[in-house]
Amino acid sequence: MQRRQYGWAGRVDLFLETSENAWIQELSQHHRGLYGEPESGEQHRAWRDEFMVTRSALRDVCVALPEATDWSLAFEYELPLEGGRRPDLVVLAGDQLIVLEFKQSNEARASAIDQVQAYARDLEEYHKETHGAIVTPALVLTRARNLPTHAAVDVTDADGLASLIVRHAGLGQRDLQVWLDSPYEPLPFLVDAARMIFNNEPLPAIRRAMASGIPEAIEALERLVTEGQQDSSHHLGLVCGVPGSGKTLTGLSLVYKSSTTTRQSTFLSGNGPLVEVLQDALKSRVFVKDLHQFTKQYGLTERIPAEHVIVFDEAQRMWDPEKFRERHGVDRSEPDLLIDIGERIEPWAVLVGLVGDGQEIHSGEEGGIGLWNTAIERGTREWHVACPSRLAASFPGARVSVDDALDLTISLRSQQAGLLHRWVADLLSGQIADAAKAATEIIGLSFPLYVTQDLTTAKQYVVDRYSVEPTARYGLLASSKSERTLKPFGVDVSFQATKRLKVAQWYNEGRDHPNSCCALTAAVTEFQCQGLEVDFPIVLWGEDFIWNGSQWVHRASRSKIPLKDPFQIRQNVYRVLLTRGRDGLVVFVPPTPSLTATMHILLAAGMQLLPDS
Repeated sequence: MQRRQYGWAGRVDLFLETSENAWIQELSQHHRGLYGEPESGEQHRAWRDEFMVTRSALRDVCVALPEATDWSLAFEYELPLEGGRRPDLVVLAGDQLIVLEFKQSNEARASAIDQVQAYARDLEEYHKETHGAIVTPALVLTRARNLPTHAAVDVTDADGLASLIVRHAGLGQRDLQVWLDSPYEPLPFLVDAARMIFNNEPLPAIRRAMASGIPEAIEALERLVTEGQQDSSHHLGLVCGVPGSGKTLTGLSLVYKSSTTTRQSTFLSGNGPLVEVLQDALKSRVFVKDLHQFTKQYGLTERIPAEHVIVFDEAQRMWDPEKFRERHGVDRSEPDLLIDIGERIEPWAVLVGLVGDGQEIHSGEEGGIGLWNTAIERGTREWHVACPSRLAASFPGARVSVDDALDLTISLRSQQAGLLHRWVADLLSGQIADAAKAATEIIGLSFPLYVTQDLTTAKQYVVDRYSVEPTARYGLLASSKSERTLKPFGVDVSFQATKRLKVAQWYNEGRDHPNSCCALTAAVTEFQCQGLEVDFPIVLWGEDFIWNGSQWVHRASRSKIPLKDPFQIRQNVYRVLLTRGRDGLVVFVPPTPSLTATMHILLAAGMQLLPDS
């Protein structure tokens, strides 16, 4: 028997006829099915409180609006594919929805307000039967005496719940079973998506993925592979995309599809932490490999890899000759070596590079796409280049096929995440007025942007926010150059500390594991979080990138290879750190004099001061 995705669901009149014990028994059974253990005493008491408050309110609602007896209720409705996330109550009030979160408290904490806002946001965003409906989030404080006000969320006590429901009711009726059975299509984390792909599980039919052109991009790459195999030819395909557009998802899908045929394929990444996390999640080292190790193993020897399809990410960030010479004593770039490897693969090979923007954070990564054109010109074979029109001019002497299906221009992340990139870009370029406008939009779409000078408050916020969501991921992120700033606050981002950090456990282990990100003890740096996400990051600001009163400035640091543009690298570090969150963001600015102006400019750019818990 399939486990149902809710605790109790039915019409209002049926709920009013149901006994408290029978109702709690159903919620308890659902809880056991979800977590494999009985509910806590605290949870049991909260349910009893919720039942009494809801029943009393609905009786009054039915007197004011007799048609409300035909409305429907869903208690503890699980948001599918969301690891057990569930609002306390969804009221299908006519054709509109009211999402209620009950707290046995007399104060409206920011974590509770943001939690219920996120439930409402995600139902609007991902739940098919909710599209187009007005969804009202509301917080019910069952112990409240003096009610606070909040611009985005209705806050009420038990006595005010009935009038709140009446105020937000719609017309007509919704079919409860249709609503419960509706597709819910969130974008999974990259790690979860990789598991699904390589376990041959269907990915959710994400509406944005369909609209953004991912299927067309995969088809274009598959045609490239087929052509190479049939014509015994060598191809370089380049897939461009804005942050979050699904480039990695596209590359992994191609590798999986190719691996199910006689074509051997692999996915390479120069992002060591990403490789480690994916290999741990997939429990395999076959499909995802380290790019630098691959180029060393095959590029510096005459060995020939078994793969004919080689996909690699961040093609614009490959090591230039100076970086490779420093590491391996060879005066060649990584594109030179990969093209050379491809030319030794007989009788055909397809290299697919994924191209992002504004993510260069290492020395030796500033050569860009021009390195690929140089590598092809130095090669001994004719390479067929397939790329979007915006890259065609980068290959003046090559045989180029322009295919804009390879340009992913729409972010798969939520609308909020797309706006977040705009806000970060405005902030880091010093366009503070524009950033403030973008922040207003983002916060209005239930994506909080908080700043605080109290690290304990930041930690308590995320713990409270996700207290009933055991699979949620939150953690500390920091610049690798902020060791001196953060050490007094108990955060060690020294080279030795980050070297010891088990990044796969940080991302993949449950919140009770001491090495989990949710332990909030160890921070990952830009090198360890690039390409990966958490639900809610706490970004720890350092003195390596500060506002001096009129502009951003960076603190120079030692590097074996002089950076072509050290300011750009440091700016990109904070671009990466600030864009890792899916639900929101909190920035901790240490209360030191050198960072006072930085704190002020973040507030001026629209961030909200995180209230004390």
